[in-house]
Amino acid sequence: MKTTGLIGLFTAFASSLCCTIPLLAVILGTSGSASGLVWLESVRPYSIALTIGALGWAWYEQFKSNKMKDCACDTNKSFFWQTRGFLAIVTGIALLLLTFPSYSKLLYQENGQQVLQPAQQGTQKVAYVTIKGMTCESCEHHVKKEVAKLKGVSQVDVSYSKGAATVKFDSKKTSIADIKKAVDATGYKVTATKTL
Repeated sequence: MKTTGLIGLFTAFASSLCCTIPLLAVILGTSGSASGLVWLESVRPYSIALTIGALGWAWYEQFKSNKMKDCACDTNKSFFWQTRGFLAIVTGIALLLLTFPSYSKLLYQENGQQVLQPAQQGTQKVAYVTIKGMTCESCEHHVKKEVAKLKGVSQVDVSYSKGAATVKFDSKKTSIADIKKAVDATGYKVTATKTL
């Protein structure tokens, strides 16, 4: 039981890495690249299935071993990690990790974007940036935070579901190339840009 329960916990952790790494980057204040983890999204369904299978097997083994205890056939003393309580804790943590993408947005604090300096008349532009690789709201906040660091950026709206960002910026202080570089630094790939 100990091994299969821990395998379930490990695979649940692995399936949530694509969303926890951007969150950690935002919390720690680093740009942190997620490019090495984008591939995890494609294997996430398999790691979820492996997690459910491993935990299911651990619960099956737990109930099966309980029948042996009922008949007084088993005389070995059980350790805590062999109990239902430990397995319930592991299962709970695994479920929290598996569902992390659905509640990750709750962990971000929305601080109102501060405009460093008001844009001069006629220098305010809006860029629409298409981004590949975002998989959840953690990615969205990661991109938003990095682009907001640029001088002259007054507003950033990012949508992982659309795979795009809309950036309002002062063209005398920053450029579309700077915006692209900031997004690319997060590990996601800019596939197209256009000025609106």
